[in-house]
Amino acid sequence: MTSTPAPGRARKAPASRTRRVPVALAVVALVAPAVVAGVLVAVGREGEAVPGRSASAGVGEVLGIRPGDTVVTFEGEPVGGAEVLRAAETVRAEVISEFAGQGLGPGFWERARDGVTPARRLRERAVRAAVLDKARRIWAREAGLLTDVGEQGFQRELAAENARRAEAARSGRPIPGVPSYDQYTYARVRAAELDAALEKLHASSLDLSERRLRDQYARTAGPGAPPFDQVRENVRRQLVRQGYEQALQARAAP
Repeated sequence: MTSTPAPGRARKAPASRTRRVPVALAVVALVAPAVVAGVLVAVGREGEAVPGRSASAGVGEVLGIRPGDTVVTFEGEPVGGAEVLRAAETVRAEVISEFAGQGLGPGFWERARDGVTPARRLRERAVRAAVLDKARRIWAREAGLLTDVGEQGFQRELAAENARRAEAARSGRPIPGVPSYDQYTYARVRAAELDAALEKLHASSLDLSERRLRDQYARTAGPGAPPFDQVRENVRRQLVRQGYEQALQARAAP
């Protein structure tokens, strides 16, 4: 996984006119973040104090990512801002929970703990999740399960699925699930569908011999577990799932 290089050296903005800064403001500029009137603030350009973001801030605002951005590339494929922002929405709650002990008010995302801010943690986990999904979709393309691994391909799949559900509703045909998907729910559903299909394909490359199944049972069966013959298929499925997840993680590794 490599970050997309900048197109060229960034140019400095033209210098602004020199102006005198009040002593009180100069002191604030030396302390970031600071507390002004009891509210945690960060220091903006020219020493201007601006409030930090609370836990309720949107992921796009926290990460400074736009949907059309290319955040990283993976195996030559761009991992776009829309994909990272969608992943960020799924991991946002767990990041907030991890850092909730330090307060959820202004400055939440900028306040570091053990050298890491919640904003940095959110970005790391969101990028990791988006890259994992890109690895899944690339594998699915190799297997002939889809053709477009990018955001446009995902949006076309979502639109087609919702159109199929709308047509079923108009014709009175029963269809399981919700009347239509939002992008977050569909992303989870689609990932699960691809996982199931890829698992079956990957199973042929795994050692699922009787000896391997019995070894797995001996390692995992606790006291009072049913006899091996009663759970043989469950043990096999467990091995297939573990093997597939390990292979997918290996594909997504930097």
